[in-house]
Amino acid sequence: MHGGVKFYRGAAAAARAYVEADHSRADDYYLAEGSGVATRYVATPSAEGERSVSAVQTGGTLDGDTYERWVAGYDVDTGRAKGLISKDEHALRFVEVVVNGPKTWSMAASLHPEVAAAYDAAQERAAIEIIGWLSEHSTTRVGPRGRQVQVPVEQIEAAVIRHYTSRAGDPHRHLHLQINAKIYAVGKWRALHSIGTRDRIEAINGIGNAAIMCDPEFRAALAAHGYTLDADGEVEQLTQYAGRFSQRTKQVERNVDRYEAAWRTDHPGQEPGPTLRRSWDRRAWADARPDKVIPADGAELVARWNEKLHDLASASHWRGCGWSRRRSVRSAAMSRSS
Repeated sequence: MHGGVKFYRGAAAAARAYVEADHSRADDYYLAEGSGVATRYVATPSAEGERSVSAVQTGGTLDGDTYERWVAGYDVDTGRAKGLISKDEHALRFVEVVVNGPKTWSMAASLHPEVAAAYDAAQERAAIEIIGWLSEHSTTRVGPRGRQVQVPVEQIEAAVIRHYTSRAGDPHRHLHLQINAKIYAVGKWRALHSIGTRDRIEAINGIGNAAIMCDPEFRAALAAHGYTLDADGEVEQLTQYAGRFSQRTKQVERNVDRYEAAWRTDHPGQEPGPTLRRSWDRRAWADARPDKVIPADGAELVARWNEKLHDLASASHWRGCGWSRRRSVRSAAMSRSS
């Protein structure tokens, strides 16, 4: 996993519109009819402060209407407000991190339905790990102004939204994991201490990456198709082709290079620190964000990815991986089950 924490402030309806629009036809192709916008999770840390698997429970599927209510701070089961609902248009509604992995993982998933299913399941388990960890380590502030103290949360809620492509239309399976700003602690609904979540991003990314990298089903699915991972976690057999499927990443890298060049001009002889580099990374991802590529048909997009790989790789190499051009197109048709 890589990336930072996004704070969403604004109208719940706008968040819904963004989520419903921020996918390509490939997502429609993969997602089952009526599968909803997001999956809701409810996490409650144990009394001993040690998380168990049962501490994170699925709270059902959210459609557009229920997702909008969830973002606004209402209980989707009862319809009741979770405490005081701020009418401020800049009020924090949720914090978001992205559960993702190297581009080559998504490339392998586009070729093989078995890898796709295992990777999707591994991402979901990683999201649950992160939600559970955050339920144990998140806090809220209690007490009068000037004398507030941090206390642990007793319940948090999360929404997980699955996408299959990057905004540039490249294969990029990822989850948007959103932690609601309304948490329960000390007998009532309160506001999440969001800065604490932001400060834990390295731990969050590490937990997610380790959960997927070490997932036995995902590793077994890769191995079954002749794939191996290098020290960075990339699929070795696909690494040389990843650059042709990373249009957005290249744009971000160019943005960062531009920021650094300008900064060095103004600060000769100095070296940028990690905080500054993180700010460049966040800015680069937001700068000149392209419109989502909307192909005519999701199945055609998946087939196009596979055809592109076929054009890049020699037939003998792919025969060694147990793959052929005909099989790749057939895999695209079968991927709906993932």
